[in-house]
Amino acid sequence: MAKFTLLLGENGAGKSTLLKILSGAQAADQGEGLLDGYPLDPADTPLARQRLGLVTIYQEFNLLTFMSVAENLYIGREPTRRGLIDWKRMRAQARAVLSNLGLDVDPEQEVRWLSVAQQQMVEIARAMTQSAKLIIMDEPNRRAQQP
Repeated sequence: MAKFTLLLGENGAGKSTLLKILSGAQAADQGEGLLDGYPLDPADTPLARQRLGLVTIYQEFNLLTFMSVAENLYIGREPTRRGLIDWKRMRAQARAVLSNLGLDVDPEQEVRWLSVAQQQMVEIARAMTQSAKLIIMDEPNRRAQQP
């Protein structure tokens, strides 16, 4: 069963700054971070933190809207066969991840046709395909509430 931790605070309290520091997008002024009991290197880039299993989903989504859901889930990490993208395997893997999240979306559908809530679930699904140990979401419901 997944564990959830929530960080609450007023505007300007530093929540987003803390998330940027955890994700490697901003350097900390002091202190140290640990993941699975191991110290995080202050020089880590966001990509290095992702490789450690720390994935951040910002309130502005990082999806390529004219690409399919499956392509967005695996961009830069596409399954290959004989040096070429294995589209059949990628779609099957995407379908399994989406199903595991209870998201009934065709992996071949372009992201631009999805609702905001579905796009957010695609972001979460992408984090899961990265074997995330920790998923950090910056204001996960703000965009879903906007008209």
